[in-house]
Amino acid sequence: MRFNSEDIAELVDSGVDHITITPEGLVQSRERAGEFLVIQATLTHYLQQVSLDLSRISAIKDAVFADAIGRATGKNITEKKVAVAKDEHYVIALKDFEEMDAHRDWVKGMMKIFENAHIQYRGLSRLE
Repeated sequence: MRFNSEDIAELVDSGVDHITITPEGLVQSRERAGEFLVIQATLTHYLQQVSLDLSRISAIKDAVFADAIGRATGKNITEKKVAVAKDEHYVIALKDFEEMDAHRDWVKGMMKIFENAHIQYRGLSRLE
């Protein structure tokens, strides 16, 4: 199953809304602990997908860089790298890579948040 970023964002937003401890949340502590575990599982699957996409984008970025450096004029590698930094195709490839890398970091951060929420509500369910 392939997830899209909009579905994941909705899942995260919905989950974040349930993290705050409320009287209703205390009553539903077992259910919420389970909900956070399901969110973690979904995010783990999505992280694999994002990591594979990042690998593909990295390969494209490297290929665009190699092509651009091959076409660049300059007396030395530094001058050629400066020319590549101005190459429109390379700038786009680099931007795509950096955005996907930041997205992967966001997913990892959300996984940690939901791991802690699961632990918190699992502990609260034991107090019932």
